[in-house]
Amino acid sequence: MLMEKLKHKKNMKVFLIIAIIICFLFLILAISASIIYNKYDLDINKLTNLNNGVKVYSSSGIDNTLYNTNRSIVEIENLPKYVTEAFIDIEDKRFYSHNGYDLKRIIKASLVNFMNQSKSQGASTISQQLIKNALLSNEKTFSRKIQEIVLSIKMEKKFSKDEILEMYLNTIYFGSNAYGIENASKVYFNKCAKDLTINEACCLAGIIKSPLRYSPKLNYNNSLKRKNFVAKTMYQAGSISKDEYDEVLASPIKLSTYNELDHSYEEEAIFEACRLLNINERELINNGYQIVTFKDDDLQKEVIKINNSQIKICEEETNSNLDSLSIVVDNSGKVLSYFANSNYSLHNLRRQPASTLKPISVYLPCIIHNILTPATYILDEEIDYNGFSPKNADKTFHGYVTTRYALSHSLNIPSVKALEYLGLNKSKECLADFGIVLDKSDLNLNLALGSMKNGVYISDLLSAYITLANLGQYHELSFVDKILDKNGNVVYKHTEYSENIFDEGDCFLINNILKDSATSGTSKRLSSLNLPVASKTGTAYNGENNTDLYNIAYTSEHTLLTWIADLHHNYLPNNLLSSVEPTEINKNILKYIYSDIKPTDFKQPKNIEYLPYDILEAKENHRIVSPSSSLDRYIAYDYFKTNNKPIEIKINNNLDLTVELDKMGATASFTAKKNKEYKLYKKIENTSELIATINEQSGKIKIIDNNIFKFNEITYYLVDEQSNKSDEIIIKPKEYLMNLLNNEITQNKRKWYVRSSFNH
Repeated sequence: MLMEKLKHKKNMKVFLIIAIIICFLFLILAISASIIYNKYDLDINKLTNLNNGVKVYSSSGIDNTLYNTNRSIVEIENLPKYVTEAFIDIEDKRFYSHNGYDLKRIIKASLVNFMNQSKSQGASTISQQLIKNALLSNEKTFSRKIQEIVLSIKMEKKFSKDEILEMYLNTIYFGSNAYGIENASKVYFNKCAKDLTINEACCLAGIIKSPLRYSPKLNYNNSLKRKNFVAKTMYQAGSISKDEYDEVLASPIKLSTYNELDHSYEEEAIFEACRLLNINERELINNGYQIVTFKDDDLQKEVIKINNSQIKICEEETNSNLDSLSIVVDNSGKVLSYFANSNYSLHNLRRQPASTLKPISVYLPCIIHNILTPATYILDEEIDYNGFSPKNADKTFHGYVTTRYALSHSLNIPSVKALEYLGLNKSKECLADFGIVLDKSDLNLNLALGSMKNGVYISDLLSAYITLANLGQYHELSFVDKILDKNGNVVYKHTEYSENIFDEGDCFLINNILKDSATSGTSKRLSSLNLPVASKTGTAYNGENNTDLYNIAYTSEHTLLTWIADLHHNYLPNNLLSSVEPTEINKNILKYIYSDIKPTDFKQPKNIEYLPYDILEAKENHRIVSPSSSLDRYIAYDYFKTNNKPIEIKINNNLDLTVELDKMGATASFTAKKNKEYKLYKKIENTSELIATINEQSGKIKIIDNNIFKFNEITYYLVDEQSNKSDEIIIKPKEYLMNLLNNEITQNKRKWYVRSSFNH
């Protein structure tokens, strides 16, 4: 009995200790929670001030604030019920029952993240997303998450659920610089949010999880799947009927192509500013930054006008909807004008470069390694490299053509041959210097045609041509001149960055060849400008249809790029050509830029010489050698590097003149070359007479001189146009004639005597 009492007493003591510890822990937890709760203040003004935008100025000081960042507010009661239900069902099913955070989702997400050793799973409620979007950063830390939950709880006490949902819908980011559901509705569907269909509401609700991945403008197929998943979630929640669900599944996403105002330049400037400050767009906008750009307002208006006019003609003629992009950069890298009539932006546009890659992936490295000169001949013929048998665009073979002709006319076969001789690694190294990184699968001869697994960023392609225009000096592209904070303090100022990455002579030769492209090659539409401009076209092909058209044109001062495609269908009408539509756009832009003054020509570097070479030797023996003839018609000129000039060869100048006599006269013979002129002389008593001039002939030449037998002695000699003289050959016609007659008389006498004797 005593033992039981002692045991009971001991148990009570343990229980009391545990209870005290638990109470103490709860007290600490409560105090900590109170401290944490009171540590973070809810900034109601910042939360409800949803109409703050970012100022974007042109170089002239004109304010081009994006309309998308000045958010249009929509009241929740004006939205169809299925619109709000789409967002609640996919983002926060228990929105109306929790107090700002969802404990079940937090536990589930924590377990998944723990098992996967990642932070991929989120558990944010609509309230938490609103707090994060309006007040916090995007960093994934435990302390920020606690702050997010605390502020969500405080917000739930200050505002009703409908007020929170309204603020959320007017704050959330939908991609394409669209903040808030009203602006998103206009950007994607050109309508007010109150007029959204169920299909469109499902699409918008699906975007916000990841605008980059689920935007119908950037990833249509992903967006379509996500839209259908939102509809399935709504159907399972009872928010839409089976018929409505089936209708959504059967409906495509019909995006609006209408754009009331162009803000493509400003969108790129905002993207660049975020990168420079290492913040996201929401933080840039919410903190009231001001961006001053390099945009030339007059040029921008003209570029938009020119691009839209040409694209409208194309669309009417082909009954298609086209994407296009035109950009003008001064050669220090400053973007003066940028217009994208496209769902893609410059910074995320990655496409097959086609023939625009040839100058930098094939011909430049071949010139760097002294494999080719502009005058080098390449045989354009049918080829087959283990089943790879490319054809030229015109479906014909051109025989031996110069490097200059092959590149300016964008022939495919010479490009493939040159790359095969160069080696893929040297091409890879050259492209890497331009900042273009190849996939392992790109290391094949298809690279000569600009075919790549992942394509290239258009911005990288543009930078490469700016480098060519600068004779090997790289300049970084820039939209932003400076960034100011809300108080007007400069937080960033552009400073030019440049780096010499290629020899100026190598780049000069490429530029000089591409000037031919603009006068007589694939960009010959530019020839009417009468400007020192280089250009390259490109047409990407997917095996069945053309998909992308390019023209890149550049002078010593500006570089232009125009691109045309149909991103929705990923093929273009066959009657659209890179040599026509994008080239015509660039031609008209150049015409505007240089309406008053022409650009200077590309400066010839010291290591480049303009030298003659032998045409006949090049055509017949495919060697670039110094001229062996002084005749202009057999001499061509081109630019050469001083360490890769036409070779000097020893010409056999021995003139093999022979003269044979017969009773008809003297026959002078010698072997002629087509690229030389020869003069045959005969000299009588120290007086020379020209008896024949021979040119444009090759092989054995024979000249008969009948007027010889009245002279005792004649001397013949041959002279070419380089004053090389043959040995003199002396003949004695009268002596020859007397000997000939004596021989005939003697022979006749013998014959007569024989006959006479026989008859006698």
